Amino acid sequence: MSSYQRMTKTQLIDQLQTLQAQLKNPANDLDRSQKLDQELSVYQIELEMQNQELRETQQKLEEVRDHYADLYDFAPVGYVTFNEQGIVEEINLTGASWLGRPRNELIGSPFSQWLKQKSLPIFFKHLKRVFQHENSVPIADEVTLQCTKHQHREVMLESMLIPGKKHDLALCRTALMDISERKKNEHIQYLAYYDQLTGLPNRMLLQDRLVQAISSGQRANTPVAVLFLDLDRFKNINDSLGHEAGDLLLQETSQRLQRCVRKIDTVARLSGDEFILLLPKITNTVQVRIVIDHIFNAMAVPFYIAGHKLTLTASVGISIYPDDGADVQSLIRNADAAMYHAKKDGRNRFRFYTENMNIRALEALSFENSLRRALENQKLEVHYQPQVDVISGKVIGLEALIRWYDPAAGWIPPMKIIPFAEERGLIDPIFDWVLRTTCEQSRAWQKAGLPAVPIAVNICAQQVRQKGLAKKIAHTLESTGMDPRFLELELTESVLMQDSEATIAMVHELQGMGLQLSIDDFGTGYSSLSYLRQLPINKLKIDQSFISDITTNPDAAAITSAIIGMAKNLKLRALAEGVETKEQLSFLKSQRCDEIQGFYFSEALTPDQCAQLLRKEWHLEVTEH
Repeated sequence: MSSYQRMTKTQLIDQLQTLQAQLKNPANDLDRSQKLDQELSVYQIELEMQNQELRETQQKLEEVRDHYADLYDFAPVGYVTFNEQGIVEEINLTGASWLGRPRNELIGSPFSQWLKQKSLPIFFKHLKRVFQHENSVPIADEVTLQCTKHQHREVMLESMLIPGKKHDLALCRTALMDISERKKNEHIQYLAYYDQLTGLPNRMLLQDRLVQAISSGQRANTPVAVLFLDLDRFKNINDSLGHEAGDLLLQETSQRLQRCVRKIDTVARLSGDEFILLLPKITNTVQVRIVIDHIFNAMAVPFYIAGHKLTLTASVGISIYPDDGADVQSLIRNADAAMYHAKKDGRNRFRFYTENMNIRALEALSFENSLRRALENQKLEVHYQPQVDVISGKVIGLEALIRWYDPAAGWIPPMKIIPFAEERGLIDPIFDWVLRTTCEQSRAWQKAGLPAVPIAVNICAQQVRQKGLAKKIAHTLESTGMDPRFLELELTESVLMQDSEATIAMVHELQGMGLQLSIDDFGTGYSSLSYLRQLPINKLKIDQSFISDITTNPDAAAITSAIIGMAKNLKLRALAEGVETKEQLSFLKSQRCDEIQGFYFSEALTPDQCAQLLRKEWHLEVTEH
């Protein structure tokens, strides 16, 4: 390497300037001038070579800078620099494209305006943590970008503090990583294993946890308890207040149940109003009783849903591993059977599983399936029991009563069909069928020239609370051509006393359609005289439990007389149910009872038998009292 090459560019320039000055000196001889001129040329060539190298180096630097700028701008990660107020100081093209805005529009604007509302507190807390803690470890949080009006992007913020130099302020350097796909997969997994309404584990996750609990219990020789919980009469709430209120009630119930158990326990929602509580690693049934006490205490507190104060109870069945089953299906099935017996025994109670419960559960399931098939195949029948005027002895009305002939069990009475149908969710289609069948039969009799008499159809509590009941009845009347005057609806006293304001409104709506209304089983509830005055009722039906004893029990006779007197004062007709003897009829006539119904005159008749009775105008022989 020559001495010239070892010089810096500044040294070369200085040397060139010195040589140029020497060349201008007139004292130089020719040799001296030639030598200086030669050196000057060499230095100029060296300087030009260094300039060329510098230009090449600058070009390479620019290429590298452009390369890294591209890497920064087009990286799969968004990069943003914030000040302490969250104002965007710098953002790469990826971050800008995610927000759907030009970079120059974003710089100087608050980043918070591109976040969904729920992410705002997370972002500001994130910034505060970054500027308050000088930490070499990035601070991470998840937020949602509101890219456009209808599009959003889930991102992870990873931020570090960049200390300011001299008088510059510190900045927050943030990487935005798109986690939308991960969140989507997490959501899919959540939907697969958790109930959307309550956030509780669903059946699939419950089964997985129960398998693990059984396996653990087998290794450690510890029992596992399965509690099958079903809310009592939950359908009534759905029917009366709507599914939205029912959903709120299920959410509140799930929260209460979770507060009743340990951290290692599981509360899962199977479907509808059915929940399962899984209690692993228990040592004795006392621990189960403690949890059950917590459950019933929690359920005893009123629920306030959609402006209504609701009282809700639950029935619970319990099975224990390994005594009541060694696998998932057996434990759940047996806990379900125990729960069914808790309901059958009066609801709002619990039952431990016993072996004979499955036999009853299977019988109930068989009965339900048979009833469903009978309804689908139109094997049910409607019979009609006459209602007789006490003074004239004439048939002035009929009551429609459902009947079902099962080849194996014979005739099955309404007292068994109706409560079971209410419990198993079959009462709505049965009511619809009975109503339509009754209306069609009445029209058929009238077309045959038989006298038209009112026919009473019973309405249970579920129908009364059901929205759209009046429309349903109006549609049936219109489609069958039934005159509303000849349809009477019987509502029990206990039903009318529930949710009185809504019931009064519903009863007035039905009465406005021209229907006759009566209170069935009167005397068994708690009606007040003032409440009855608000109802557009036509008739009180005295419960047969009083009528059966009126000739032998003074209390029953006094109650019956009082009910008849109340009906007279309210200008209502009084009908006595279950009249079976001449002595009972005589007593009722003496008390000025208007109508009777019972075996003394006739049992429930088939449509053909009833037609014959109406055609021949049979009537009760009434002797003077």
